[in-house]
Amino acid sequence: MLKPRNKPYTNTLALIKKKAMPEFNLIKLEGKPLEKLIEVISNGIGTLYKPRSIRKEADANAYQIEIIEKAKTKALSEGKEIEAETYLRIKERLLFREIEKQNNIDSVSETAAEQLAQEDNISEEPVDKDWSKRFFNIVEDISDEEMQGLWGRILAGEIKDPKSYSLRTLELLKNLSKNEAETFMKFATLAFVTRNDAFLLNFSNENLLKNTYNLKFNERLLLEELGLIAANDLQYRIGKTMNNSAQTYFTNGNMIVQLIKPPNQPEQQLQVLVFTKIGKELLKLLNKSANLDYIKLFASKLRKPDYSLKYGIILKKFKDGTVNHTHFIEIPKN
Repeated sequence: MLKPRNKPYTNTLALIKKKAMPEFNLIKLEGKPLEKLIEVISNGIGTLYKPRSIRKEADANAYQIEIIEKAKTKALSEGKEIEAETYLRIKERLLFREIEKQNNIDSVSETAAEQLAQEDNISEEPVDKDWSKRFFNIVEDISDEEMQGLWGRILAGEIKDPKSYSLRTLELLKNLSKNEAETFMKFATLAFVTRNDAFLLNFSNENLLKNTYNLKFNERLLLEELGLIAANDLQYRIGKTMNNSAQTYFTNGNMIVQLIKPPNQPEQQLQVLVFTKIGKELLKLLNKSANLDYIKLFASKLRKPDYSLKYGIILKKFKDGTVNHTHFIEIPKN
């Protein structure tokens, strides 16, 4: 009789059961956002996806398990107990791995469902099937809860507005460690976004900025190496000389800054670090409250006599980059 040397098969199943995630109770199969989520997941994993609340167990690779079981039975009938034990361990490992993958997919999908449940309208444009397959081939191996949350927000963002996240962004994020992701998020919270650009103030010669927000030069080099921030120092130009006044808008977190330059003023130049295309895509994942002290620091770099610098709280963002916001308030001086 086969006697496994380590934990018996029943113990492996118990461990799998213990590790199972909570019920996928946030998904209700109603409403276009969640219907589209189910469609995208099904395209990505190659079979009709059912939320955990209506699926009793993960769908392991039944064919492989059947072949392994037959090989184990044959080995036992021939008295080859060690060989049969090997087949049993292969079966245990396969079951365990498949359920781990399914739990990872479910966790990411649950986060996406939470995000989409708050959406009234989403794009009618379908998510590219190749994108879906690539996405779920990646997330089946993501087990860290915080990173699963990040991937869940990407899935929700792509469903809401297809082509928001490129395949290159998925590949970069796949290889991003948790520490690297946290470093990016630290810099990203300081990003000012315009219609076409995203940047943060260059902190190289700004001790206040460096010390207050704990920015380090080696972290900047890391983000450059990862392709999230442009490698060269750049100058952001604001408002060319013109006869009429110029208005420029910047967003940071949940705040929008309005700069109005009076007529006949030369353009201004800010020393900035610019986010790359992939960096700008990942900025969409942020959902934070802005820091008024940082807004004041930014305004101090722009403020000149007769300039108007005001801020408002963003109420809603739209696909075209416009926002609804509260009435503008003058930015106080430091």
